[in-house]
This record gives sequence, structure tokens and C-alpha cells, in this order.
Amino acid sequence: MKKVMPSKYKYIDLTYSPSGKDVITYYYLEPNGTTLEDVADKVAGESSIDTWTDFWSLEPEIFEKLKPSVYEINKENSTIKIAYPSELFEPSSVPQILSALAGNIFGMKAVKNLRLIDISFPQKIMKLYSGPAYGIKGIRQLLKVYERPLLGTIVKPKVGLTSSKHAKVAYNAWIGGLDIV
Repeated sequence: MKKVMPSKYKYIDLTYSPSGKDVITYYYLEPNGTTLEDVADKVAGESSIDTWTDFWSLEPEIFEKLKPSVYEINKENSTIKIAYPSELFEPSSVPQILSALAGNIFGMKAVKNLRLIDISFPQKIMKLYSGPAYGIKGIRQLLKVYERPLLGTIVKPKVGLTSSKHAKVAYNAWIGGLDIV
């Protein structure tokens, strides 16, 4: 086995060399009462195939196929790089990918501070995601807002508003100065 770190780490492999099929993340992180290695391993696991409890249903061959690899740990600047197999994600669903890589890991108790600095997507994912229909330039043209930040809000459907109440909330947001609801 080519693991460089002690066996207690499931996801740290400093000899791993990312392939062109991997989604690569670059994080800044500060541990909360533990080591950088401990937190790196936990972030990699929680953002992929691990969970907060032991489970028996994950077959070893699936684990090996889908597990991410923390392949770089820089203690000087508190950064790590993690390579995730693209098979772990729904390739055309950027929201699903982001929910894994920039989701609940930010609330982990082992993390004092965490920042996703960069993501690199493989060509397989880039080709499947056509991107936004208009982009920021197109949205600015549609709204005729060019020289200031766009302001918006979300009216959550799960709060149980009727259609007319939802419309009233949206209307009030627009007349109150928001650009997007």
C-alpha cells in the first residue's frame, strides 16, 4: 500500500497524483483542537463517501473506486489539496458537486476555519455543463444594472406561502429595491 500517513487516515495519500478525471479542490483550513492531518482526512471523508457513523454497506472495491485522496498538505500556509474521482458526482449537476465540496463540511466541529479557494473540473464535467443561459453580462443587460452589485433574495417555497402571498413578497422585494427574487 502506498499510503504515506499512518493507517488511521483513510483519505491521506501524499503519493497520489491526480488524473485528468479528478475534481481537484484547494482548501485553506484551521483545525479546531486537532491536527491539520486529522482535519484534512475528515474534510475529505465528509465531503465524499464517509459519514458521521460507522456503516457496513460500503463494499471495499466501491470505497477504493470513489474515495478522494488528500494528496497535498502544506502546513506553512494551512492548505490542502484533495482529488475526488469524477464518478463520485452527478457530472451535469454543479449544485450537487458544490453541495459536497462546499456544503456541510463548513460546519464540522473539527474545523475552526475553512475556505474553499479553488476547484478544478475535469473535461468530462466541463463538457456536460453548458453553464448559465445568460451569464453576469446578460443578466446585467436584462436588468439594466451595470454600475453596482446586483441585489437579490430567495423566497423559500417550504414556508408554505400561497401563490398570491409569494407574489406579494416578491413584489415588495422588488419595490424595496432588490433586482432579483
